[in-house]
Amino acid sequence: MRKIIIILLAAFCYQHAAAQSPVDRSRQPEAGPAPVISFKDPVIYKLSNGMTILVVEDHRLPRVSADFYINAGPVPEGNKAGVYSLMGQMLNEGTKAMSKAQFGEAVDRLGADVSLNSTGGGVRALTRYFPQALELMSQALQKPALGNDAFEKLRSQTLTAMQNSSRDINAVSGRVVNALLYGTDNPMGEFSTEATIKALTLDDIKSFYTKYITPAKSYLTIVGDIKPVLAKQLAEKLFASWKGSNLTQPVIPNVNNPVKTEIDLIDLPNAVQSEITIANLVNLKSNAPDVFAARLANAILGGGADGYLFKSLREKRGFTYGAYSSLGSGHFQQTFKASAAVRTAKTDSAVIEFLEQIKRIRSQRVSDEELKNAKALYNGMFALSMENPEVTATYARSILINNLPKDYYRTYLQKMNAVSVAEVQQVAEKYFGYDNTRVIIVGNASQIMDNLKKLPFTIKEYDPYAKPVHSGQ
Repeated sequence: MRKIIIILLAAFCYQHAAAQSPVDRSRQPEAGPAPVISFKDPVIYKLSNGMTILVVEDHRLPRVSADFYINAGPVPEGNKAGVYSLMGQMLNEGTKAMSKAQFGEAVDRLGADVSLNSTGGGVRALTRYFPQALELMSQALQKPALGNDAFEKLRSQTLTAMQNSSRDINAVSGRVVNALLYGTDNPMGEFSTEATIKALTLDDIKSFYTKYITPAKSYLTIVGDIKPVLAKQLAEKLFASWKGSNLTQPVIPNVNNPVKTEIDLIDLPNAVQSEITIANLVNLKSNAPDVFAARLANAILGGGADGYLFKSLREKRGFTYGAYSSLGSGHFQQTFKASAAVRTAKTDSAVIEFLEQIKRIRSQRVSDEELKNAKALYNGMFALSMENPEVTATYARSILINNLPKDYYRTYLQKMNAVSVAEVQQVAEKYFGYDNTRVIIVGNASQIMDNLKKLPFTIKEYDPYAKPVHSGQ
């Protein structure tokens, strides 16, 4: 009897499946509607010393996290380049009451994670141990040891790392790209060298600590298994009496892009490939009306494996393992960058292909299908991110810092999905440089110069620290 029932069920399932419409696996499934975004606003408190407390209550797990962020903006370092980062590292070297080893043991006993940096710090702990862990972070922020032995150790480690990376193509490219875009006298283009690190003193560290580690313009975001009123009480107990300097946002003048597209070549004789970055500066605020179209345009151009750049430079040409682009937005001037590490012999060809794909998205409308796929990707990633309460808290902080509408993230997908193909082309032409951009190449000049000279661009040569060597056509 049991066999008969199984046979009948199998026959029914087969007939039911056969009756359904066949699946066309040659076509990509249609994207569903944009998810409806719903999340709880954080509870916000303000301390008299300038600190803002944001609390997101989430009792699903017995743990709490806190992130402390000081909104200092780009920090000008001048001939003290490297001091800001080194000062941040010093905050992890113990407090006036506890050595680094004692501090680490105290954190370990709680099973917590406490870390500090130049813009603040973070704490992760089980609910029952969170108050003690947050207190440890507050002590590291307010009463760091800032001892000379720790300073000499960290400075030595920094110098060793610099020496080890002096011939690394990624390190050189990472240093010179912003230096050439902004200029080395701009905090966005400054970088440290062995000379600036060697010249630093402990007094420099203390001076930057006094100026930049402060509750003014700071945000303490607490997320997890805690009541907002208890979080407020804890924050007041640990931080309300903390006094510090008043921070003001630096005024940084905008920098012009080159009048005509140029090649900026940095010779690295040991390079076995060429690091290419096509880059220009943009003025794109986080609350700009066209920021959503700009993000979609960047996704279509170089946001991933479906982007124009990846398909052209990797899949079609085989010049690289991957080519991508990025577009910044914010209060200060930002960058558009398209980059890839390519085979040395194909450097000039890759430059042409990069510019062709940028020209393509500037001059031709993307297809409805391409825009739909980019929107679907954003819909899924954004909706998934909102399941993490720490992300919602970060968004709430972003609203305050960037002066965004309160419903900015609730209506994020609505605005994203309202973007048209015409708007994508408009922002691509506005933000993705073609006629007045920089083609920054780090590579073996002796192997690529002859072919680069055949391109219709002026070539300017720089050393690995962005200093001009000589210019020529």
